[in-house]
Amino acid sequence: MPRNQKPDSSPADTIPEGATPKPRSFGVNHFHLVGRMTDAGTLRQTPSGKSVLHFSIAVTAGGATTFLDLVAWERAGETLAQRGGKGRELYVEGRIATRTREIDSHRVKQVDLVVEGFQLLGRRLAMAGEPGEEPVVEGAA
Repeated sequence: MPRNQKPDSSPADTIPEGATPKPRSFGVNHFHLVGRMTDAGTLRQTPSGKSVLHFSIAVTAGGATTFLDLVAWERAGETLAQRGGKGRELYVEGRIATRTREIDSHRVKQVDLVVEGFQLLGRRLAMAGEPGEEPVVEGAA
């Protein structure tokens, strides 16, 4: 057994003589959520013409409900604005992004949950007699 290998480690864990071990980088930046939209959100256009929808969902796990703000760009945002709405259950997946904004002359870091794919689930909680809708799948699944 090489002298720099632990007895219970595999050869892949061996560090060559004189080499500096590199820290492990996992590179995982992905979320999966199932929740209900708390409102229809706000669909806007950027100065460059891209559509962006800011909306919130309520996620319940273990009896506790967490409210999260999400951002959906272009086609995903347009589809959610059209087919979603308050009470609509959906599965979303995406990535976490940060940005810095200037608020009252203070720099503030903001965390965004950016939607990369979604699926509308079930039906929107709505008034009796409202017609049902077909499921919609958008983006990566």
